[in-house]
Amino acid sequence: MKKTFGIMSSLSIKIGIVVVLLLVLGYFSLRIDFSLGKAYSLSRVSKDAMRALEDVMVVKIVSSSSLPATMNSLDRYTNDLLREYASVSRGKFRYEYLKPRSREELYQLAQDSGLSRIRFQIYENDQFTTKEVIFGLLFEYQGKVQSMNLMPNMEPQLEYELTMRIQALAAHTMPKVAVYQGSGFFEFQFENFERALFSNFNVYDAKLSEPLTQTEALLFTGTVGDLSENQLYNLDQYIMRGGKVVFLQDKVDKDPTTPRFFALDTNVIDLLEHYGFRLSDDMVLDMHCDQQQKGLGNMVNFPMNPVLRGSSHPITQNIDNIVMYLASGISFSGKPGLSFEPILQTSVQSGWIKAPEFEIEPELYYNPGYDVFTAGPINTAAILSGSFDSYFIGSEFAETDPDFVAKSPQLKLVLFGDKELIVDSNNSSYDQRGNIVLNALDYLLGRDSMIQIRSRHLSTSLLSVPRFMQKIGIDWGNMEKIENNIKTTAKVVAIVLPPLILVLIGLLLALKRKLKLRQKP
Repeated sequence: MKKTFGIMSSLSIKIGIVVVLLLVLGYFSLRIDFSLGKAYSLSRVSKDAMRALEDVMVVKIVSSSSLPATMNSLDRYTNDLLREYASVSRGKFRYEYLKPRSREELYQLAQDSGLSRIRFQIYENDQFTTKEVIFGLLFEYQGKVQSMNLMPNMEPQLEYELTMRIQALAAHTMPKVAVYQGSGFFEFQFENFERALFSNFNVYDAKLSEPLTQTEALLFTGTVGDLSENQLYNLDQYIMRGGKVVFLQDKVDKDPTTPRFFALDTNVIDLLEHYGFRLSDDMVLDMHCDQQQKGLGNMVNFPMNPVLRGSSHPITQNIDNIVMYLASGISFSGKPGLSFEPILQTSVQSGWIKAPEFEIEPELYYNPGYDVFTAGPINTAAILSGSFDSYFIGSEFAETDPDFVAKSPQLKLVLFGDKELIVDSNNSSYDQRGNIVLNALDYLLGRDSMIQIRSRHLSTSLLSVPRFMQKIGIDWGNMEKIENNIKTTAKVVAIVLPPLILVLIGLLLALKRKLKLRQKP
């Protein structure tokens, strides 16, 4: 009896311990994310945005009662991701589903909130029908509201889109970035880039007429003319004090009234060359370039607008359709103590339009010869690292300014050889190119996790044919034909190889059995 009582007591204690452990563990959430790029875990920048919230942010999910099957995974992923935001926000982030009483009320809510209706072709009752659904989010924070449509196949970029809107509403969570808008800046449209810039950073205009203070980085968008000596001095001293700067600058521009190009000669170019960047006088050409349709089925090449693929560097990684307009090559002056790192290059089939005439033969647009594109890869973006000497050493500015700094600390400067890099393109396939400028700012600011989630949806498959072609140096000729030939070869190998392997294994097994039979007495 005592033995039985002892066994029961011991068992009760063990069960009690297990129950207590389960209750304790129920308060903790433990997840291990093995997905590519940690797609199901919040990045550090998203967590920082949550913890920096000063008030409660509410996200309302507006959804039709029945979503198409193609959006079910997005619905689940959105819910999981919002739960992750809420779990790290310390009570400052909440989300809920809105449930309108009728379809008309849902449509009215969507219209008032700026959400779109999405049309789907679905197959039901033995026929195809069109179905309209609403699926989006409403963000509310301190009296401000933003809306966001949720679209099919949006999962890889969802965290970036969410974090952008959270930062835009809670602007105090974003780094403060100054933007210098040079001469010629207002001749173009920048709506797409400007929207992304203001969603990622707390932006203000920098005229450079006064010293830059209270800013974490500067975006210099290029100029076609000289800065005043005072502006140039303030720019130089910002760098000398450890300022982080991304430059967009080239040495060629187009006359807006004629089809002619002309060379630029500004003191900003002199400043960059003093630091160690050397911009080419000639304009970059590339066989892999922008194409535009002129007339019925007539495609025209524009080799002076090269389309580049990103490198392995985080700033340009995974971004392929980077079109540059009238770009200059970038090289290193070889100044001691500095290191030069290219982050973007043209293809191996590149060339030059010689300055100062910049004459372009008409056949270059329609039937370019390979002999024009023999320059090999040309650097069009690069990073200089090291300690830089002031451009104004020995000048009157330096002698009269008691706070003059002659040498910078160890820092990095980024230069893109195209001041039109942020201009809106008329081709939607180039819409992502401005991301490399945002990435460059985040790189200097140390926000690597923001770069990761921004570029996550742009990553190409390891089995991508264009990626394979780039890796082995195929970047010329009829690209579509070469790509199709590679795909056909891969298909044939995939079909033929498995049966051949099975036949070979069968022959080896038969041979092995035959040898065993011979060895038997």
